[in-house]
Amino acid sequence: MKYTLEAFGIKESITRFERMGMAAIDAEPAMEVIFKRLMEIIGQTFASEGRRGGGSWPQVTEEWLLRKQRLGLDLRIGHATLALRNSVTVLGAEGQIHDVGPHHAKLGSELPYADTQQRHRPFIKLTKRDKVEMRNIVRTWLINAWRTAV
Repeated sequence: MKYTLEAFGIKESITRFERMGMAAIDAEPAMEVIFKRLMEIIGQTFASEGRRGGGSWPQVTEEWLLRKQRLGLDLRIGHATLALRNSVTVLGAEGQIHDVGPHHAKLGSELPYADTQQRHRPFIKLTKRDKVEMRNIVRTWLINAWRTAV
């Protein structure tokens, strides 16, 4: 006499775990969503002249403000030619560092003055809420892999 027992739903569970594992190995689609969200966040920081996330950027000197006015440049802080802002807020813009892979999303600017701007008037600054949102993007990616496995 032979008895065979099979756990109910074990095959479905195995499939779900395999799909979730594959999603964890290659989360590039989620990283691309995070990259685009980073661009939005940085755009909000520029639009608020540094107020997003607390504080404000230091004011420009009177001399620089007058020069910008004379040259017809954008008078907002950090916006003179819009090159830096665009490089980190417009997909594919000149000078943009766009590196997305299975486990990372890197956004930055290769413009020569980007580092100086970031030190004195940080445009890449994330709040705790931003970090939670990005964790949730990855979490949702994994949960969706689990749910769509069957």
